[in-house]
Amino acid sequence: MTRSHTGPNAIGYTAPVHMALVLLTPQPGRELALNSDRRTVGVAPAGSLEIIPASAEVFACWKVEKQSLLVAVDPGRLARLAGAEFDKDCFELHPPQLGTVDRHAHALAQSMRYELENAALSFEESLDALITLFSTHLLRNYSSLRPHSSPSLNGGLSPATWRKVNDFIQAHLSETLSLEKLASIAHLSPSHFARAFGQTAGQSPHGYVVTSRLARARELIVNTDLPLSQIASSVGFANHSHMTMRMKRLWGATPAEYRRQQR
Repeated sequence: MTRSHTGPNAIGYTAPVHMALVLLTPQPGRELALNSDRRTVGVAPAGSLEIIPASAEVFACWKVEKQSLLVAVDPGRLARLAGAEFDKDCFELHPPQLGTVDRHAHALAQSMRYELENAALSFEESLDALITLFSTHLLRNYSSLRPHSSPSLNGGLSPATWRKVNDFIQAHLSETLSLEKLASIAHLSPSHFARAFGQTAGQSPHGYVVTSRLARARELIVNTDLPLSQIASSVGFANHSHMTMRMKRLWGATPAEYRRQQR
């Protein structure tokens, strides 16, 4: 994904992968053409969603300053998500009309933007989970799979499934714990898993992973003399600084200060 902030311009290209653009600022007089020489001209409010399927030829022109967030998804990944969500990995994307506002896609785009702008505090899993949920939203609402979407499951995870997922998280904190990986442990699609996990744990899967990493780090800081950099890597932080910023934000103290205070 990428966040862009550009002046008036025009662009034409062939999409190498599936792409979706969420406009973060309004675009009066926007021009758009997809697999055609005929350009559609109109107003694209903030929150407008544009979808460019892989291999499609696209032309776009904007006459005022533009802020947007672009998400590119490999066709193989989108097919895998379709198989998990709909038990069918063959589909066609249906791009919406110019100026179609999608509030849910806009909210996800704002969350992605926040993660990009606060990279020092972010985890790889956070952005990955947002891309997964965004991609699933596209499949549910802008693809040939939409009429066949399965009903949402109700309730949280069963006690046995919760124990299995939690045990896996606690045993693999040092690894990248993507939403797709955790969902596969529960034998659920990523979107159903995220919803059920939230009902069971009271927070998102990624939020719970971060909380678990901080709890394990605190235990090691207090009860061992391990170097702080070693503790950081052993529980899944990118580095000592990453752990320090997270801990400072939550507890108001750096790991070194916390170790001194607790002793």
